[in-house]
Amino acid sequence: MIKVVAAVIEKDGKFLICKRGPGGNCPFLWEFPGGKIEPGETPFEAIIREIREELCLEIEPSELFCEYPFSYPEKDIYFYFIRAKIVSGEMALNFHKDARWIKPHDKAIFEFCPADIEAINKL
Repeated sequence: MIKVVAAVIEKDGKFLICKRGPGGNCPFLWEFPGGKIEPGETPFEAIIREIREELCLEIEPSELFCEYPFSYPEKDIYFYFIRAKIVSGEMALNFHKDARWIKPHDKAIFEFCPADIEAINKL
């Protein structure tokens, strides 16, 4: 089972979501940003690294928002969604096509990766 982290970053009552690019799983769908946990990393260490790589942001993780397994047809994944805040940096989209700050009630406007829907619904 692949272990993955995703950041639930809040600012001014809004949450950061990112749109995936072409190829891979869920092309052009929205998600909380994050990625695979590397061997030897904790979920908190992994989310700091992933957000630095993907968005050029330094974050401070605070708590585990939720966690659960999710099965795609080709693989099983265990997700850790971690609350965090931005502490520095200017956002750059190194892997994503777009990023938006949304209020929880705006979530219905966006099409999310299936694995993120449970976490999105908890907002």
